[in-house]
Amino acid sequence: MSCKHVENFLSVRTNFVAVDAVLRFVVFPISEKAIKYKSSLSCHYCHDFPVNSQRNRPISLLACAHCIHFSCFTNHHIEDHVKSNPDHNISICLDQGELYCSICHDFVYCERIEAAYRNALSMYTNKFGRSERPWRPSYKELEYVPYLKSVCLPVSASHSRQTRGLVNMGNTCFLNVVVQALTHTPVLRDFLLSDLHRCDNPTRSRNCLACEMIRITQEIYRPVLSPYVPSNLLHSIWLHARHLAGYEQRDAHEFLITLLTLIHSHLVGEQAPREDDTDETLQHHDGSSTTSSTKRRWHDSEKLLMAGNGGSRGVSPECLSNSSQHEKKFKSSPSSVTSSTTGEMDERSAPASPVSSLSDRTEIVTNDSNNNNSRGANHTATDTNCDCIVHQVFFGDLESVISYRGCDHRSSTVDPFLDLSLDVAQRGSTSLAACLSSYFRPEAIDGLLLCSQCNINRPAVKQFSLLHLPTVVCFYLKRCHQDTKINTSISFPVELDLTPFVAQLADRQSAWYDRYSLYAVLNHSGQTNSGHYTAFIRSGPGCWCLCDDQKIVPVTLERVLTTDAYVLLYHKNFLAPNSPSPTPSANSATAPSGS
Repeated sequence: MSCKHVENFLSVRTNFVAVDAVLRFVVFPISEKAIKYKSSLSCHYCHDFPVNSQRNRPISLLACAHCIHFSCFTNHHIEDHVKSNPDHNISICLDQGELYCSICHDFVYCERIEAAYRNALSMYTNKFGRSERPWRPSYKELEYVPYLKSVCLPVSASHSRQTRGLVNMGNTCFLNVVVQALTHTPVLRDFLLSDLHRCDNPTRSRNCLACEMIRITQEIYRPVLSPYVPSNLLHSIWLHARHLAGYEQRDAHEFLITLLTLIHSHLVGEQAPREDDTDETLQHHDGSSTTSSTKRRWHDSEKLLMAGNGGSRGVSPECLSNSSQHEKKFKSSPSSVTSSTTGEMDERSAPASPVSSLSDRTEIVTNDSNNNNSRGANHTATDTNCDCIVHQVFFGDLESVISYRGCDHRSSTVDPFLDLSLDVAQRGSTSLAACLSSYFRPEAIDGLLLCSQCNINRPAVKQFSLLHLPTVVCFYLKRCHQDTKINTSISFPVELDLTPFVAQLADRQSAWYDRYSLYAVLNHSGQTNSGHYTAFIRSGPGCWCLCDDQKIVPVTLERVLTTDAYVLLYHKNFLAPNSPSPTPSANSATAPSGS
């Protein structure tokens, strides 16, 4: 409801202009300067409750509409400001943009401010490439309005929202930890809860993985503490990734890549298999196909699958041999690129990028291989033109530069990556920073490489760098060596700056967007052929919990940082605006968000 105090305040034109400016530049900042400014705001009295803090949601920080003053709502400091300045009775919530009247002691509605709010929100969402679709209830939905009940969750000053556990259905802890990580990925979570996906399968002849992830995200964020059984998701995975069917132990990292790939394929409208499909085909990057008899080897064979009780399965000796072959290829071994006659390498057959395995691992065609008319059939997970939420959040670009000694010629290739696989020392201890430095350091290529510019075989050096950073960066720590698990202790930070590994830093708008925060850690206990998966999840600012299937236990950050991590997930602190702003599709929605 509105009040006369707000109406009187807005009757002065300059007051409305001031509120509109707060909405456009503080509540919904669209420039780097404005985002920095908002993140630095705090209560002038207690210097606590920064605007990004969610310790005492739903309302924490208010801005006085009469002067430049910020006070917290929780400690009633906004009332202290009004006592010192009796005429300053109108303030603005910096989180949601509502008006608060200190005389009425309530948040009030104003049609003019609502219109200004919508305009500011529209500018904000368009700037960040997100489609804002206003909701208009149908007549059928309006019939249920009288029966709706408000659900108010208790807010605690010391704890965040309770995370809901997931039931282990029999060797499915690998699924549970991945689901917990994805549903707590801020930007992906916002997309899944924003009703932005339009399923192209209304007849339900197949199970849409995007729709299923929306349902399971809604279940996890329901105000229910009883554990949830993700049986529908498991069944859908069995239908669309037959190599994962059954109650055998699986690898969590493999499942993470598979699930993201399937979500991508369903978002772009790729025809998925029906329940009666029996001859699935895996399409490789070179056009060849693999039938179901060999499908179990479609995953990235550079790693040995760590199994768990609800974890993962061990790999066969055949897969072990493939693993060593791929390891040589991805590590730029000359055995995979050396000419059989001259012992020299051509530039076209230079060592491939480590992410070249991505096409084998993520390019899934789950429809009939002879059907070329399916919408989205050419949209693979490595399609650089795709703007689905999976690409917007998880995909980055890795640049590989080959420098030739003697002629200063440089050639480069760019490959998309979904994760970065980092080698782990088999003894002692190391750190994530050391692993990254090793990954991105220059590496001399064995033998000679034919330079395309001077047509002379020359020694060369190859180096990787990050050309485009994803919103979420996934680090897979390779803790397997043949059939032995590597238990090396790896330290990792809460805040990660990838600026040292970014290419062409001088040409970039700002290195400020290269900073990440840890939000999920997947752990594996046991050996390569047996064990169990758990996850540490950031459930709120400064709040962490251990997800052990249906058991959820609050933990300290110190405990999280001392675990033997298997997969690390970092989220960007701030997202750079799109420039120029693209026309968003119905399936794309990326905007800054916090846990």
